[in-house]
Amino acid sequence: MTRIPASPAPFDRILVGWNGSASATAAASWAASRPGSAPITLVGVLGGHETGTDYLSATSPEAGTRVRLMEAADELRSAHPEASISTQELRGAVVDELLALSTPGSLVVVGGTSATQKPSPFGWSVGSRLAAAHTPGAVAVVPADTTATPRRNLVVGYDGTTVSEHVLDVAIAEALSSQQELLVVHAWTEPSAWQDVYVPELGLEDSLEDVHQGVLDTAIRRAGLVTGLAARGSLVVGTPADALIDAARTASEVVVGNHSDHGARRFFLGSVSHAVIRALVAPTLIVRS
Repeated sequence: MTRIPASPAPFDRILVGWNGSASATAAASWAASRPGSAPITLVGVLGGHETGTDYLSATSPEAGTRVRLMEAADELRSAHPEASISTQELRGAVVDELLALSTPGSLVVVGGTSATQKPSPFGWSVGSRLAAAHTPGAVAVVPADTTATPRRNLVVGYDGTTVSEHVLDVAIAEALSSQQELLVVHAWTEPSAWQDVYVPELGLEDSLEDVHQGVLDTAIRRAGLVTGLAARGSLVVGTPADALIDAARTASEVVVGNHSDHGARRFFLGSVSHAVIRALVAPTLIVRS
């Protein structure tokens, strides 16, 4: 079996949406803690439109944002002296401005909260809207507290589609850069219609499981070709969202795709990735397709 060299880090720059909140501070710390040398920009976005004197006025909202950004950057540099950190303040809508800065090699990082803390039943947070965009690059949504549970590996969801192949490549690069084991999760369920109207032939469920095991084995073989990567698989009978959320509870990071090209862009975000962001039990990286 021919081994292939490790892939380089998938991102050439990191943009952190910063507003001074606890979740934004956690997002900035998570970004600065990432291995590698990708430069980090703390981006503060003010609503509304700038007037001609706003930028120069010492009492303008821009000036206040600029000072707070510089203070936050100084704190990050003190805690992470190896990181390259700059700041940028903008006017406009947060999601629009962060998307405008996105490039194929960028990672946008924002803070988030779990579903139990969201007032909206749908949970269309800044992170969800960024993840749903049909824009190059990736998005990471980071919960305010990731220290309550010991974290031991990196989790990726894999379903055998072309999109999930790219997601797997990103997860492999992430696991290599952080020197963590990669856990590849593939979930399946018996087709619901069969449960009510069809009595399957003896052994059909076993054959279905074999098919799905083959999908997972394909991913593990692919990961096994990468030099220096430790990877294992998990075949779960259940919904993909539940399987990923359960696996992510003790993970340092979970990587999923957004599948935004399905149907009416799957209501702007795939149901699996939306559910994982809603639960937000670990830093969640969404690879946009």
